Amino acid sequence: MTAITQTTWTYTCKVCAVIRNAAVAFIAYVMATGEIAGRSRAAAELTRQGFHEEAKALMLELNEIKKQRGL
Repeated sequence: MTAITQTTWTYTCKVCAVIRNAAVAFIAYVMATGEIAGRSRAAAELTRQGFHEEAKALMLELNEIKKQRGL
């Protein structure tokens, strides 16, 4: 490999790493948001059905998850 090819390859690898890290972070954010939305809907449904204690426990658990993930 020539010096130009090596430099280009290194630059391309760095760009790919940045794109990969951004994609992984985005996917993790979408999954966390989906989990939060699902748990919130479940708690709302439990409340609607009269299971207030279960809904409260689910929402308290949800708050702990939010704190852990920094959301």
